[in-house]
Amino acid sequence: MLVSMPSASLCRPAARLPALSRLVGAVLFWLLAMQAVWVHAAALEFLPGEPLGRWMEVIVEKGRPLTLDEAVEQFRRGAYVRGHEEVLKFGIGARPVWLRLAADNNGLRAAERRLQVENSWLDRIDVYLVNDGQLVAHRTAGDADAGAQHPLPGLGYVFELTLPPGQNEILLRVETPDPLLVPVRLLDDTQIGALQRQYDYGYGLLYGFLLALIAYNAMLYIGLRERSYLDYTVYLGSFILLNLCYTGHAYIWLWPANTTLQQYAIPLMMVIFGCLGLRFADGFLNLGQFAPQLHRLVRWLSLTGLLVVLLAILLQRQADAVLVAFLFVLAFSIVMVWLGIVAARRGQIASHYFLTAALTSMLGNMATALAVWFGLAYSSVAFHAAGWGVVAEGILLALALAYRMRQYQRAQARAEHLARTDPLTGLLNRRAFLEHAAPVWSTARRSQRPLAAMMVDIDFFKKINDTHGHAMGDKVLQAVSALLPEVCRSSDIVARWGGEEFVILLPETNAEQASLLAERLRSKIAALRLGTLRKPIKLSASFGIAERSAHESLDQLINDADEWLYRAKQTGRNRVAGLSVLPST
Repeated sequence: MLVSMPSASLCRPAARLPALSRLVGAVLFWLLAMQAVWVHAAALEFLPGEPLGRWMEVIVEKGRPLTLDEAVEQFRRGAYVRGHEEVLKFGIGARPVWLRLAADNNGLRAAERRLQVENSWLDRIDVYLVNDGQLVAHRTAGDADAGAQHPLPGLGYVFELTLPPGQNEILLRVETPDPLLVPVRLLDDTQIGALQRQYDYGYGLLYGFLLALIAYNAMLYIGLRERSYLDYTVYLGSFILLNLCYTGHAYIWLWPANTTLQQYAIPLMMVIFGCLGLRFADGFLNLGQFAPQLHRLVRWLSLTGLLVVLLAILLQRQADAVLVAFLFVLAFSIVMVWLGIVAARRGQIASHYFLTAALTSMLGNMATALAVWFGLAYSSVAFHAAGWGVVAEGILLALALAYRMRQYQRAQARAEHLARTDPLTGLLNRRAFLEHAAPVWSTARRSQRPLAAMMVDIDFFKKINDTHGHAMGDKVLQAVSALLPEVCRSSDIVARWGGEEFVILLPETNAEQASLLAERLRSKIAALRLGTLRKPIKLSASFGIAERSAHESLDQLINDADEWLYRAKQTGRNRVAGLSVLPST
């Protein structure tokens, strides 16, 4: 008995060890089985409303097209790879792919779902619904067949599926020479409605803003006939058409039965959009004048891109046309920034606005192109970056056009001011005087109101130039010209008539009142002290005054005042002469 007790106590732990091992193994097996269930199949209620790339299995066809049975067999044998991104993409000209999504319906009734494939440019999509190993439904879509299902605006291709209770498999076969990008969602009616509203509001805001910009620039072009406004209007219009092409709106609204046009519309519009953008930049930055080499480069790039994509279309090389379009858009974005940098270094008007706009657009275009093609993870933000980049670019370029127009208007105003102003004295010149005086004359004559003209001449001005030099003569002219507006009223029109002569038109003034003003001017001119202590200059001036009476024209009135000025000079200078004037003291 004593010997058997230790033996029994040693056997009990040994008996428990296999049981514990079996328990641990069962737990591990259950965990692995649950992991397999969660990885390979999911209940409908657990599938998110976001793209389901990470929930899907992928097979890329290597040779001939696979049948459904062959594809299912390969999935059963594990000849697939797991999706590693929410949106699966395979590049331009990729081989057709099969995608498998396992979605179990654990309920007692069939579940209605909408399978959304957001892209509208896919050539062919085959959707198979398999329940418990039996084919339940088969749907086809794509833009290579006019009779196949068309996309919905913004949403892309949407397939109505009824998932019976039990194990369901959704298999998709997708092929296209375009960028093979497959954003797949499985949504209920509420989710698809919310997504449709989101797209409607987003595209409505985008198109509304761009159309407002187009209308604004079109009206400016009609009013101003400035080429840049027309170029920018056409450039924005081409982007709207491009956006309509790759969102599916154009295929539905503009050419619903033309599959050939649909297949080539996107690459063609991408190149046209870039060409029109380069044309706008060429005109806006005035490259033909400031940078002729860049002007030629821009034209060569535009012509080359357009010819190459047209050649690919004529040869029906769809994948090549798409590749050319993507490369051209990337090159166009970089060249636009480069042109902005060159213009900014040259100090051209509004070049900093243009450079900022080009950078914004480049980031948007490159984000969308790389997200769709290769190099950047797909996301809704990246996919729509080009559109909102163009919106930001549109705001900046509208500011650039407005700023440039303001600068041109200021330059024109300065040029007009210089053309109407005497450069030495700052007074109106003869042409500007006549423009200002004509309506005053017409009003006075029509209303029978008093009006007087005064001619002023600096006495012995030639002697001042000969004795003191022309520089001192200029100072005398400037001093007298500064004095005249100070003494005159704001309504009086003062101008340099030529040489050392000045003319003043005095509305609501008769000859006696004009003579009083002339006397004040004469006294103030005589009080001016110019020259040096050793060579002082004694100034005086003669005045001729004429009052509107029987004069038939403004020229007659001025000529009459000039004749009285001549008499003042002939009778001793430093005096005022005219009819009904007070004698000079």
